[in-house]
Amino acid sequence: MKKVRSRATLAAILALAILALLGVFVFRFVTRGGAWASFVSNPDAYAGGALRAGTVTDRNGEVLYAARNGAASYAADGLTRRATLHVVGDRSYKIGAGVIYRHADLILGWDPVNGLWDPAGEGGTLALSVDAGLQRTALEALGDRAGAVAVIDYTTGELLCAVSAPTFDPDAPPEDVESLPGVYLNRALSAALTPGSTFKLVTLTAAIECLPDLYDRDFSCAGELSVGGGKVTCPRAHGDMKIEDALASSCNCVFASLALELGPETMARYAEKLGLTARHDIDGLFSAAGRYDAAKAGSLDLAWSGAGQYHDLACPVAMARLCAAIAHDGAAPALTMLLGKTGDFEELMSPETAEKLDKAMDYCVRRTYGADNFPGLPLHAKSGTAETGAENPTAWFVGYLADPDHPYAFAVAIENAGSGASQAAPVANAVLQAAVGN
Repeated sequence: MKKVRSRATLAAILALAILALLGVFVFRFVTRGGAWASFVSNPDAYAGGALRAGTVTDRNGEVLYAARNGAASYAADGLTRRATLHVVGDRSYKIGAGVIYRHADLILGWDPVNGLWDPAGEGGTLALSVDAGLQRTALEALGDRAGAVAVIDYTTGELLCAVSAPTFDPDAPPEDVESLPGVYLNRALSAALTPGSTFKLVTLTAAIECLPDLYDRDFSCAGELSVGGGKVTCPRAHGDMKIEDALASSCNCVFASLALELGPETMARYAEKLGLTARHDIDGLFSAAGRYDAAKAGSLDLAWSGAGQYHDLACPVAMARLCAAIAHDGAAPALTMLLGKTGDFEELMSPETAEKLDKAMDYCVRRTYGADNFPGLPLHAKSGTAETGAENPTAWFVGYLADPDHPYAFAVAIENAGSGASQAAPVANAVLQAAVGN
């Protein structure tokens, strides 16, 4: 009797184990089956190195990529092919952020019931959130410079623009394509660059929330600040000012002094809290992580880190997401490149803090950049001119439109370009003007 009971118990355990493993398999099949089916070695998914079927469109239905019977074609015109290359992907699948690599199952039309079976041979249609027209405008505005443009709808998290340069035509790649610096890297999503003065938004956020008397203080800049045997410098002496003018004049000395007062732990906590050191999930693709190294308390390195130098790094899409949170009462959306997909919001700061940053960035435009340079745009922004050791600084311009009909946050970063206000701001203006239809 004991043997029967033991065997019955063992059989029950084995049955439960089999059911548990079956459950795991079913779960993984539903969640990962598309990736299994679209593996590049599957002859039912690929022919001659190309997808057998499927279509990729922009948000307006413009065809960016189409495959039939293993023959792939890109957009009809060369500018569109170059402008959307890093979003769509190249023929050799070297662009890891491209959707023909990341979302082959959706393009092929895979589903858990039918798999890849498609009697019509047309595959699926993957509609992206990007606007091909904005992609073209952004690439033309960048010209022949290496850089990135990211635009986010801050009410949905949809990426409307994600342009990276240098680029090339996938239908006519140059012979020296491999020599183009970082050509397979989507700089909008997968690069981390020195942020320069755009990082002052992080320092200001920390100061607003940690220094209760911030707006009562009087600051002064003599053009340099001595710290730990070295100096933080400004291009000129800014004189006496309040915190709003310190941001508008982008005073390194003031923001260095704030970083010293806040301390390395607080600065590092806010860089993390505001999402600049995180890798953000964009439909299964993770953006590049930024960097903030907590330098020694009281050090020159800590001082410079408050002004966006030292070892500070930021990904353009993460910086655009931060601006999206400021525009959206402190809540940042989950990011997506798939049309109509929306996710949760993450509170990065209180609505009260967001309102103060909103007013400060509005003041930056009116006092420093000139509202007339952005006609018709309710622009709130901050520039950055990041010293990197290259011949010229990396030029940044980040911000958003305070317009419920056009809820767009953005980041522009151009390597080895110079001043953010003179080089990156005109690119942002061109893209935003196109986005609102001006």
